[in-house]
Amino acid sequence: MKALQPLFQLQQQLSVIPQIQEILVELIQEKKSFHILVYPFEGRLAHEAMSAIMAYRLSQKTPISFSIAMNDYGFELMCDEPIELNAQTIQALFTTDELLNDLQKSVNASEMAARAFRDIAVIGGLIFQGYPGQNKKTKYLQASASLLFKVLNEDDPQNVLLQQAYKEVFEKQMEEVRLRTALQRIQQSNIIITQPKQYTPFSIPIIADGLSLNHLSSEKLEYRIKKIQQQLLQ
Repeated sequence: MKALQPLFQLQQQLSVIPQIQEILVELIQEKKSFHILVYPFEGRLAHEAMSAIMAYRLSQKTPISFSIAMNDYGFELMCDEPIELNAQTIQALFTTDELLNDLQKSVNASEMAARAFRDIAVIGGLIFQGYPGQNKKTKYLQASASLLFKVLNEDDPQNVLLQQAYKEVFEKQMEEVRLRTALQRIQQSNIIITQPKQYTPFSIPIIADGLSLNHLSSEKLEYRIKKIQQQLLQ
């Protein structure tokens, strides 16, 4: 705690340290990017689902693209233009209404379901794995499963095996029960929105995660993170 105390003090100075009944949202604007950082402290799996839902619901209001990153205490949506957000808007984005439907339509949920569907399709006998001693390579199985998944999604969305894939994603990977409880907690919490002039101690690990996944650069990741840290110290 002594080692972390300076970071907590800097976080409080630049933004806010949220209390138990509060949800912190940081809006950080740069020259070419706009960061929406939300800190529910619900764990990485729940944040993966939350970020997918928030991105999907925002995209229904206006045409926009997001890069998504998360860790155990928060997540980030990054886009190339500012978005007007207030406490009421954010609470509406995290409503439990149409939760499973919106999860299924979000890109992340569909990709996760496609991966889960491969194993279900193999067990269900829909995909031929090859003769004994001549098993097909994983990439071929995945290609076959992805094609079948797409066809069923478009022509037979109520297919039992397809619904099982979504069920496994919602219950296991996305922890649907915990997610619903977390969204209900957000509905009852006080939403605090800050607009820091620079990255905060809370935001840097999440933004660094996004840099490692979503950006093309000739600079090494470690060097880019050091530059961010130096800006913070200044």
